[in-house]
Amino acid sequence: MRVALYARTSAADRDGETGEQILAGLASHATGRGWEVAMECADQGPFPEGRRAGLRRLVAAVRAKAVQGVVVRSLSHLARSLRHLTDLGYLFDAQGVALIATEDLIDTTDPGGAIRWRDWLEISGRLDRELRAEAAKLARLRTPGERWGRPAVVINPFELLTWWEGRGGRRPLSLRELARRLSVSEATARKRLRVLRAGGQVDDAARARALAARGGIRRGGRPANPIDDDALTEAWKLQLQAARRRGAAPSISAVAHNLNMGRSRVRARLLELGFIEED
Repeated sequence: MRVALYARTSAADRDGETGEQILAGLASHATGRGWEVAMECADQGPFPEGRRAGLRRLVAAVRAKAVQGVVVRSLSHLARSLRHLTDLGYLFDAQGVALIATEDLIDTTDPGGAIRWRDWLEISGRLDRELRAEAAKLARLRTPGERWGRPAVVINPFELLTWWEGRGGRRPLSLRELARRLSVSEATARKRLRVLRAGGQVDDAARARALAARGGIRRGGRPANPIDDDALTEAWKLQLQAARRRGAAPSISAVAHNLNMGRSRVRARLLELGFIEED
């Protein structure tokens, strides 16, 4: 059986064993059982945040079925969390790759050991799903009425309006510059501006005056081709008709390709014209 060896050490364990020493012990175990060592992988660094190039090589070999077994000293060396270990276990099982953890007395080359390992995978996977479901419920209870998923980005409206309108003699920023300044996406900045404008808090006239005084938005690179609204409207109608025939959603990318323009510019103009809504 061709096996891969994997070892992980922490940069903080200066007095502990090196990766080479751990791999040597694993190689001795493998050759003692008559296995061929096909590859050796090791990682060193803070765990679990450190880079794991060795583990990526190992997983790539497992996916390619280049090895029939993986030998590690401990499961804690192999995975960064319970969920990660479960995912790796299912991957090994799907690829028909045996797992041997010498210190944890896990050996799936033995039929009994393979059954115990599959039972553990099923139990741990169910436990992980239940824990994450409970955590999501608690998060929802703490913020009643909020949608599920990541919390919304908090934007200081005063800062946003200051840079958008050019208050205090500042240069008004473009949407891209504003998003970069606030460390959010352009879509998020545009959505927040729309909310503030609906509430009557955005002074577009002041922005226009500040831009006129400074010669307009400062842009780099080639000047953008103007979007022909009539051509855009016609292309969008054709795309809607094609999408209905296919029973699929209309493609903004196809419209952008037909107009020979960037998808983001086309999408932004479709939003401004009211043809589509913000996701």
